[in-house]
Amino acid sequence: MKFILAVLMMLPVAQAFSQEMQISVSANNKSITVSPDDKNTDKLLVIESAPADNDFLTIRISNEAKDKDWKRSFSIYDSADTAIKDFVLMKDGSYCTRISELKKDLHPQQDYFIYTIAIPKDPNKAMLVKVARRLVCKIKIR
Repeated sequence: MKFILAVLMMLPVAQAFSQEMQISVSANNKSITVSPDDKNTDKLLVIESAPADNDFLTIRISNEAKDKDWKRSFSIYDSADTAIKDFVLMKDGSYCTRISELKKDLHPQQDYFIYTIAIPKDPNKAMLVKVARRLVCKIKIR
């Protein structure tokens, strides 16, 4: 009985210290942070057309359990659900793409969507997993 009571008392404390994965998307000194477990349909990052010092749209992940058997990727899709551009994994663990290249492929004032997927690195395991895209956020070029 004491054990059950102790466990019940520790549950709120354990939840307070647990951290969910956060994804930060930034460009032109603007940034938004989202959780991939949320719907994120209302999250919008507006990318200004004026040239900036930093020409990258960058994605950083925090609080992710480092699992060496899985690989994550990020892609930009249009409203017709067509893949436009994939992000490149950098040495520091962030994902980047050049804004100047995006401006060639994206039309101003239209909504585009950044999605993420995670699949096992082992091809045999990857065949068994149903890949689910998660919406990170919407982006718009001005």
